[in-house]
Amino acid sequence: MLRIEEFTEKITRDFKMEFPEVEVKEKYIRIGTEVAHVELPISSMYKEYQVTGYDNIKKLYIKVANEVLNQYKFKIDYNNVYPLLKSRNFGKGEKDLRFCREQAFTDIDTLYVSDEGEVFRFVLESDDVDFDKIKKRAWENLNKLSNILVRLDDTLNIFCLRYSTDYNASFLLSDSLQKQIKRKVGQDYLFAIPSSTALVVAKYQPEYIKIMESLIMVDKDPNKISDKVYQYKDGRFDIASV
Repeated sequence: MLRIEEFTEKITRDFKMEFPEVEVKEKYIRIGTEVAHVELPISSMYKEYQVTGYDNIKKLYIKVANEVLNQYKFKIDYNNVYPLLKSRNFGKGEKDLRFCREQAFTDIDTLYVSDEGEVFRFVLESDDVDFDKIKKRAWENLNKLSNILVRLDDTLNIFCLRYSTDYNASFLLSDSLQKQIKRKVGQDYLFAIPSSTALVVAKYQPEYIKIMESLIMVDKDPNKISDKVYQYKDGRFDIASV
């Protein structure tokens, strides 16, 4: 028969083989993932161990912990996932949330979200989901949406999107908007993504760079993405220079 200290050490070691986060507190063992935790009382487990044996208790409490944690597991609806363009620094503060992300441009990443109506739930690296499927479906879902490029001024070949949505930045890479850009602006173009709701596209003319930099400065959306003007030229994306 193990003493309670020996039992605690042994079952903690076994829990660590099953769960990403296991921590011994004064009276309980805390088990969890990045989004949920369960606390198992040491004294109760030890009393049951004395009656039923170690292997039975280990299996029982692994099952209990999994059942509780699975209630809070992120369940993805692939019909409601979308790509969002965000600053490369987004979510990388003191507490790195480890979003599922890919580099889109020099200072911009593509993140993936589940659109839950009033809020977005960002997909995390730790989520039990098919990431390849998420990426594929996210772009398919975005391509089902549409927006319209309209001139900012009749005298300039500078365009913005007619409707303000949370996906305006992401629309840049959608099939439908790429077709509009090529038709209205041309194969080579300038663009800026100052915030989540703002996208500016212009004909590739160096004199437009300063104008677009001014437009970036006056954008009022607090969800900033990039203060850079980009160019698409000869099949490559780069930061534009005068």
